[in-house]
Amino acid sequence: MSNEQLSMDFASSTAPPPSEENEAKAYEALDHQLSDLMHQLNGDKGGDKNPILKQCVLEISQHTREGKIAIECSEAQQTELLKTHVVGKAGDYKPLILDHGYLYLRRYWQYQQQLADQIKSRLKLEEIDDDFVSWSQQRLDYYFGEKQQGAETNWQKVAAERALKNQFLIVSGGPGTGKTTTITRILALLIEAHDLGYLKDTKHTPPLLHDAQKPLNIMLAAPTGKASIRMLDAINEAQGKLNAPDNVLQQMPKQASTIHKLLGYILEKVSFKHHKNHPLNADVVLIDEASMIDIALMSKLIEAVPAHAKLILIGDKNQLSSVETGSVFADMCEGLSPLYPAGGGLGRGEKPSTSEEASTHLITLQKNYRFKKDSAIGQLAQATNQGDSKTVLEILMDESKPSCQLIAPSTIEINQIPPELIAPWENYFSVLNNPQSSISEIFQAFNQYRILCTLRRGLNGSTIMSSRIEAALAKQGFIKLRSQSQQAQNWYHGRPVMITQNSYSKGLFNGDTGICIIINGEIKVYFPADDEPEGFKILAPVRLPAHETTWTITIHKSQGSEFDQVTLILPHEVMPLLTRQLIYTGITRAKEQVSIVASDAVLNAGIRTEVVRATRINKEI
Repeated sequence: MSNEQLSMDFASSTAPPPSEENEAKAYEALDHQLSDLMHQLNGDKGGDKNPILKQCVLEISQHTREGKIAIECSEAQQTELLKTHVVGKAGDYKPLILDHGYLYLRRYWQYQQQLADQIKSRLKLEEIDDDFVSWSQQRLDYYFGEKQQGAETNWQKVAAERALKNQFLIVSGGPGTGKTTTITRILALLIEAHDLGYLKDTKHTPPLLHDAQKPLNIMLAAPTGKASIRMLDAINEAQGKLNAPDNVLQQMPKQASTIHKLLGYILEKVSFKHHKNHPLNADVVLIDEASMIDIALMSKLIEAVPAHAKLILIGDKNQLSSVETGSVFADMCEGLSPLYPAGGGLGRGEKPSTSEEASTHLITLQKNYRFKKDSAIGQLAQATNQGDSKTVLEILMDESKPSCQLIAPSTIEINQIPPELIAPWENYFSVLNNPQSSISEIFQAFNQYRILCTLRRGLNGSTIMSSRIEAALAKQGFIKLRSQSQQAQNWYHGRPVMITQNSYSKGLFNGDTGICIIINGEIKVYFPADDEPEGFKILAPVRLPAHETTWTITIHKSQGSEFDQVTLILPHEVMPLLTRQLIYTGITRAKEQVSIVASDAVLNAGIRTEVVRATRINKEI
């Protein structure tokens, strides 16, 4: 094995992905190990180490752990680094790459380049046949309504137009902006267009290879099992209001999966079955919750989508980015927004626009259908997203807006849990202990409320808070903890558990949440699963992969979920991890009620702190 290959393999294994509890800014042992290896490969001996190389390697290793894939280098640093044996220019086979003044670990530079090349290859504007334009306008009016004079732009309708026209589309929007409605109508329009032959392989229309005699092959996926189930449920529900022809409804997709399952994860090889040389057998690939996808997975995903297929990414660019490396979705949105002109209906005749909302390959949904203009939660989310901490505090302290509350952190610092953190669980236990309740009703009741933590570890972290909530529930008689002498001490009726390690053999993945149900003394754990006959995967506790009790979860883990009520617990002190995007994501999980446990100072600082750009994909596309 060459020195270069050795160093790349070392970087891959010793620069671990960042996690929500990775708060420390000091260099860790792995950063120093990578630095030592680079000096060894460079031929440095003893204490004679290149100080610029040392500092830059420590920095890039730390940044990679924290989710940022490149660091900027001065001209003097670049000159010195390129004199070494371990740093090369773009395209060189070296463990570290300098490109446009930025230093990368090679594998992340390669992911970024592959992703940029894949996206650019899909940014082609097609000439549209006049018959197709006429037909599409009629069907768009049918599903979205005709535009009235003076009415504001219907961005859902614009997104559907672009989906009919383009191979590649990003639809970004916050909770309540109608992403599911848009997705469902896009799918109906694509099915209709395919059945009429408009999506055949001709020079006038985007080249889908299946003929109109075969159903359009649509694949739905999301980063997690929970998100994929929620997407499919939402699409099924939206179909009831679609008023589409029966033949269209019959062809709507009936399954959704995780991205790993879609690509065919091969455990033994830590790779995927589908890739550039063995692409997916799909005409349309639609991915929900795309903001959760890291740069490595996004690169592999887009590479596996065949050149003829339409690729549609759905997400919220203002939401928290992936726990893994790279805020790639937000960076892609920024890269697309100013560069590509947008024509009128299907690209005909109107002046180009460089506004973000009107980009040809990026549509940002603006109107919120969940929160009215006077909605306190909607105002709170908007103010947070704009970095307006003054307005955020005013809303939280306004007694006329009871749906948003600020709770003093001192109430949970002492050895007790305030009643307002426990009270929302009462309905769950009422349903749980009713013999007539179905499993679905139990899950529905449980998902009405959730406590979200910024971190996993620490005094206000999800692990400790979950134990404190559990103890408080037991003290009030809601749950019955078994004595430690009993073998099944942790398995009480109603215990929620979250999977913390992927298990492909059992079909359970990191973030999947189940509930322990004890019937006639038999302990079973139920997980929602659309592909199971009863709608649930049922396992004995001993068969579960790594898991933990989950009365509370981190904000990262809550992505892709919605709850009626949310309590958001922030850390005791200001830290780099606490950002505007993190707080916004937590707030927007709530539909009816949100409470924030935080001091004014910590909340202020968090809202004013933005996530630092993780990739340079916005400059590459």
